[in-house]
Amino acid sequence: MLRRRINGLTTFPPLASTRIGSQLPLDPFRNFHGRLYSEGNINGKKEGEQLEIVEKLREWQETAKKNGSERLAIWKSNAEQNLASLGSKLNQLTGYELVEALKRQVVEQEAKIEHAKLASRVAKLAYETAVSERSMGQREVNDLLQRKSSWNDADVIRFTNLVRLDHNNEQAEARAKVEVEQTDSAVEQEFQNLTRAILNRYHEEQVWSDKIRSASTYGSLLALGLNLVVFFLAIVIVEPYKRKRMAETFEKRVEILSADTREMLEAVATRVESRLSLQD
Repeated sequence: MLRRRINGLTTFPPLASTRIGSQLPLDPFRNFHGRLYSEGNINGKKEGEQLEIVEKLREWQETAKKNGSERLAIWKSNAEQNLASLGSKLNQLTGYELVEALKRQVVEQEAKIEHAKLASRVAKLAYETAVSERSMGQREVNDLLQRKSSWNDADVIRFTNLVRLDHNNEQAEARAKVEVEQTDSAVEQEFQNLTRAILNRYHEEQVWSDKIRSASTYGSLLALGLNLVVFFLAIVIVEPYKRKRMAETFEKRVEILSADTREMLEAVATRVESRLSLQD
């Protein structure tokens, strides 16, 4: 047993505690595991924060991209509207709006001609059908007349019906012929209207072109006049002023050089006099 002497007395070390808990063996890896667990929690928190930051950056990028697309679409729409409005105002100012109206009139007239041609084709087809039906009825009537001596009751009834049908076919053919003539006349009229519209369009385009050419000529003459005015002003006002400034600048420089030369000569004369006085 361990013993210690203090002031001549022999003492023994304190006995270990008899508690059960104090007798349990200590875990040497407890602190190490705790550090690993705490470091894992810290790393997990850092990774979570990084993921959250990345997600926020992605959301911000998507939002910025969406807002940019919307702003670009709005700006594009506004630019198109402004350009259209500017073009309309320019056409009104130059008189090209009338030319545009005549162009639309020509397009509409072409559509009317196509419609009239279609109606004419339909009328001609109906007329051809009426002529064909009447021809067939007349052919059958002629066949019955050739064997008139051998008619029976059915042939008499058939002949009566064919005569009535031929009369109806004749009226239908006449109506179809009138319809063909009317549609042909409408086509001719629409073609004349189209020719007139094209002539009016080219006439207005020529007038507009002459107007623009005249405006360009007047603009060129105005620019030439302004250039001449500027040229004369430069000759009468600017050039004398520039010559005056140059003369004044030259005189100042001459005066400065003269003063410098005078000072230099005076300095040289002073040195020479001082040397002569020293030699005497």
